[in-house]
Amino acid sequence: MRTYEELRWIWVINIYVRPFYLWAEWLPHDWAMARRVARAGRRVKVSDVRRMLQGTWRESSVAAWYCLRFPPELVVSDLEVALGHANSSKNAHTLAAAAVALLGPRALTMLESAPCLEDPEAMRDDGAGVISAAIEEVGGTPPIAVDHVYRAWFQTLLRASRDLQVAYRGARTT
Repeated sequence: MRTYEELRWIWVINIYVRPFYLWAEWLPHDWAMARRVARAGRRVKVSDVRRMLQGTWRESSVAAWYCLRFPPELVVSDLEVALGHANSSKNAHTLAAAAVALLGPRALTMLESAPCLEDPEAMRDDGAGVISAAIEEVGGTPPIAVDHVYRAWFQTLLRASRDLQVAYRGARTT
C-alpha cells in the first residue's frame, strides 16, 4: 500500500507536471498554455515546487515557472540544485530564465556552474547557448560566444518569466 506522501507526489506530477513539461520551453509562444501554467502555479505549494526542482528534468523544467511565484529565499537553494543538474536544454533554458527573473545579477554564480557549460558534449546542445545568454544578461562573461539567436531565445524566456511573476501577484506564498 502506498503512503500518503507517495500518493500526493503522484497527484502533484499529474496536476502540475504532466500537462506542461513537453511544452515548458515554448510557454512564451503559447498564450493559452501560459494562462494554464499561471492558473496552476497560483495553487501549487512551495514544498511541491521545491521537490519538483530536485526531481528529473521534467519536473524541474516546469517547476522553474512555478518558483517565480515565491520569494527568492524560499526557492533559491533548490533552484541552484536544479541548475546544477541541468545537463541539457531539456531544463536549462527555463531554469536559467527563472534564476535571472528571481535573482538578477545574483544568479551569475549558479548560471556559471551549470554542467551544460562544462561538458564538451553538452556544448553542442542549445542549453549552453541559452545559459551563456543568461550569463551575458546579468553582466557576466559567457564561456561561449552568444549569437543573436540564443540572445533572442533567452530574452523571450525571460519576458515570459516576468509575465508569470505579474500573473502570480496576490497569490499566497505558502
